[in-house]
Amino acid sequence: MKKYYLFVIKNEYYKIYRKSPSVLYKTLASLYMLERYDFSYGISLYNQLCQPFSVKLLSSYIRNKYKCYSINSKVLQMKSLVEKTFIQIGYAATIIFTNTELPEILKVFNTYNRKIFVCEFEHGEYFWLNHKMSKKSKI
Repeated sequence: MKKYYLFVIKNEYYKIYRKSPSVLYKTLASLYMLERYDFSYGISLYNQLCQPFSVKLLSSYIRNKYKCYSINSKVLQMKSLVEKTFIQIGYAATIIFTNTELPEILKVFNTYNRKIFVCEFEHGEYFWLNHKMSKKSKI
């Protein structure tokens, strides 16, 4: 299964990193790998680059729009015959566990904000969600 981390990037940094996503990925990967004693630095860097997700809004919308199960108070499992997807919506990042390349739920996040950067740290994959979704719609 893939483990996608979604980050909402602030507008000024989106403009800077839109055409050089590898630099943004390396920065977010360094935050992901941060040691406990560097957390204050990491929080400061995160707050410069990213803005928080609206957890209540997204959770409520997803629960009303899609068939899903609550695994616990923070994790939803999407009900689907085609894919197996779990979502953990957090303020700093949203994590999507899935067995597909582009799970259906990514459409919701693409509509929610056009400046979402997606990282799959285990395999070194990354992409701008709006770019990936526009390529998918052209196919």
